[in-house]
Amino acid sequence: MRKISIFILTALVVSIIGTSCSNKDGVTINIKVKSHEKSMLYLARLDFKQSVILDSVKISEGENSKKFRVTQGVEPTFYTVSVKNGGTITLLAEQKEKITVTFDTQKMLDYTIVGSSSSLKVKALAVSFAKSKQKIEELSKKYIESESKTEKDALNKEFDRIVNEQKAFNLKFIKENPMSKASIMAIYQKYNDNVYLFDSSDDLVTIKTVASAGMALYPESDYTKGMIADVKRIEAAIRNNKMQQMIASAEISIPELEIPNKNGLKIKLSSLKGKVVLLDFWITGNSGSLLDNRELLEIYSKYKGKGFEVYQVALDQNRDEWLSAIESMSLPWISVCEGNPNGSYAALAYNISQIPANFLIGRDQSIIGKNLYGDNLRKVLASVL
Repeated sequence: MRKISIFILTALVVSIIGTSCSNKDGVTINIKVKSHEKSMLYLARLDFKQSVILDSVKISEGENSKKFRVTQGVEPTFYTVSVKNGGTITLLAEQKEKITVTFDTQKMLDYTIVGSSSSLKVKALAVSFAKSKQKIEELSKKYIESESKTEKDALNKEFDRIVNEQKAFNLKFIKENPMSKASIMAIYQKYNDNVYLFDSSDDLVTIKTVASAGMALYPESDYTKGMIADVKRIEAAIRNNKMQQMIASAEISIPELEIPNKNGLKIKLSSLKGKVVLLDFWITGNSGSLLDNRELLEIYSKYKGKGFEVYQVALDQNRDEWLSAIESMSLPWISVCEGNPNGSYAALAYNISQIPANFLIGRDQSIIGKNLYGDNLRKVLASVL
């Protein structure tokens, strides 16, 4: 769970990525701004790792009209229009567009856009996220001031609700705009410099989806290369985190299973630690599985008294059919079945793509063999037992 106490939230910063390339075709950006004091107006291009100021101009108190023209290639490009000591407006320009931006320096989020459909999409994201961030800032302040654990817990739950609500909005946006570069902004919005909206391993599929669209449309773009690098970095972090978790738990080095037997009693795979275990996957109606069971009966009879056990997982979706089958066969080993019509967790955890399949697990719960049958299984058991 995210904890509000880690956030020291600052003014709204919507961090996104952009690129641009030289071309005779350009983009025209007309600015109509009402300022309440003399200031500076800046136009910047947002590259993947940096913001590059392209132009700046002085503005006076009152109404101002300014025009910028920038060269741009066929790839849509992110720009920001900002005021010194003020807010920032993000645009996403297509080649040859003539964009008009109208705003008041004291109400920057109320700006209007004409001439750029992609910039309107960006505005929808920016406005939604600004409201979310304002709520988070308010919760953060209450959390810091609170001395009640009950109240802090309630604030944390409210925090999660707001973040999840914003994430759902962005996911819907990405689904509706899968090939738009605006989806990159949906991925990279953040609450502060360290905490992004999409910040967990569960978000990797979404990030890959947006990166794949970039690969299809703009394979040489700095955006695309940057997102692919981020995907690899996140994957490496996930692998490292899983490894650390395994080292920390150290109780079982393989995926744990806890599946009910014929009496409904859940049997843990880890409860067999210290024995050599054949983790066997089968389906009662599969002829190959039935033949393997016949041979396994003889092997089990020979080695069960020497520290050998079978943990057999049926992938049948109907438990009644499975119960009938094992009763008729009088299987002597541990037989379990999830009976899940939506699919087997055990098969997913062990990446089972065909039946029959098995894993031979050593006394220390490490895998020492895979898909061993008949004489091959006998040889390995004779060696390890």
